[in-house]
Amino acid sequence: MRGTIDALASIDIDEVARCTCTLSDGNFAIGCDSGALHVFGCDGVVIDSVDLGSRVVGLDRLGDLVVGASSTGGVSAFRTEPRWEHPVDSGCEMMAAWAGHVVVADGSGCLTVLAADGSETAKAHLGHLTGLACAEDGTCAAALEDGRLLILGPRLEVLHESPAAEDDVETISCLVFRSDGVLAAARNSLGMTVDERPENRLECWHPERGLLNTSELPARATALMATDSGVIVGCFDGSLLSLDIGDRQERLIAKLDYQVSGVCAWGDDMLVASWFDIFRITPEGEVVWQFEHIGMVEHVLDLGERVAVLGDDRKGHTPAPMVILDPDTPPRYDGLPTEEEPTEPSSGEYSGALSEEEEQQVEQRPNLPEEAGGILDTLHEEMEIQVDEQVVEVDLLEDLAESARAINLPPVADAGDDRTVEADEEGKATVLLDGGRSYDPDGTIEGWAWEDGRGRVIGDTPQIRVRLASGVHAFHLTVTDDRRASTRATITVQVR
Repeated sequence: MRGTIDALASIDIDEVARCTCTLSDGNFAIGCDSGALHVFGCDGVVIDSVDLGSRVVGLDRLGDLVVGASSTGGVSAFRTEPRWEHPVDSGCEMMAAWAGHVVVADGSGCLTVLAADGSETAKAHLGHLTGLACAEDGTCAAALEDGRLLILGPRLEVLHESPAAEDDVETISCLVFRSDGVLAAARNSLGMTVDERPENRLECWHPERGLLNTSELPARATALMATDSGVIVGCFDGSLLSLDIGDRQERLIAKLDYQVSGVCAWGDDMLVASWFDIFRITPEGEVVWQFEHIGMVEHVLDLGERVAVLGDDRKGHTPAPMVILDPDTPPRYDGLPTEEEPTEPSSGEYSGALSEEEEQQVEQRPNLPEEAGGILDTLHEEMEIQVDEQVVEVDLLEDLAESARAINLPPVADAGDDRTVEADEEGKATVLLDGGRSYDPDGTIEGWAWEDGRGRVIGDTPQIRVRLASGVHAFHLTVTDDRRASTRATITVQVR
């Protein structure tokens, strides 16, 4: 039986946290779809709030400043009050930071570097990004919508380029830089071409020497964490892997039931988010404890002596509360006997067992009157035992039906067939994504979640419409049934 721990605090929040960042002194910030940006203390108490006017798409820290990027506005920095603002006409799509700078990707496909005072230091038009990461020396990694990977210098000059396969559709799901500047990038093929190439792989890049090695993964990578020797990889199939730089063979640490949505270090161990749970797992794969959250865990923030856990129940009503945990809390094991509740009585006086005299009475045959014995013999001769086969059959069917109800079959996610559409005069196309053919064989579907290629939730209904630029776009549909089982499907739309 796995142990669990109790939360130090559970704080109700008004909105789902779409992006987060840690600050100094154990504080942290969250950004929401409404444009609200809240700063919390390590105890979960709100310290400061600001309204960015539209959906917050990126958060980070520059020294003692909190910097936020909004979807229809620009980039703003504040500390108790606004310090500077950099407008972005086409709106921000994502943001990352490195020592004293932030890098912003906008809706027009431009990447801009801003200094700590908000001034622009570099700008380049690369195309629409699906991923962005920065190293402390200013090296950037940009994943593009067409499957290309660019490694850029501090002035956004291209150092290396990893193109996607021309005869397949590829995406990049995760990016992370190690402290030594080595980049780990997870690349995924949608398998449109049958050949010897692995569908899921991890590329390791050095900013000067280029590609170091490529390793095959068992499933699409959904989380990466840099280590001293390599990288920890969390996969869609629940696999948690350890891979050393230069080594093509990964080591399986643990296999969870659901996809890994996040990994962060805690001492020598790891805190791993998967579905509604967060696990503390040792490098050897031992689960120290398991904590179940009300919502699907999407953010685990290291606050120093504590962690903040945030999630989304995907129901679109009341957001799941934010939880503060102390990962070093000794686990408790519900249902197991404690020292105060011994499994055996300390003496036989009140043990409930029969005494020797009572056992002798049980073994003795009761004395019956002579006429009673004759009646019993007659009954024994005339009695016929009949077995109603129909009753047995009905009971058996009921047992089978009950067993079937106890086994929850996962829902079937159907995102539709891959499509190719023509762009209009603006170079874009409006596409209907239809997951209405999804179903649950033994229940009902209670939740829908459409995600774009960047992992952002863009809809919670069976059908949504999207406006797409020219290129290849991947979308993921996750359906959840009434017993919390889920299945994911992917559709690719090519606009030409």
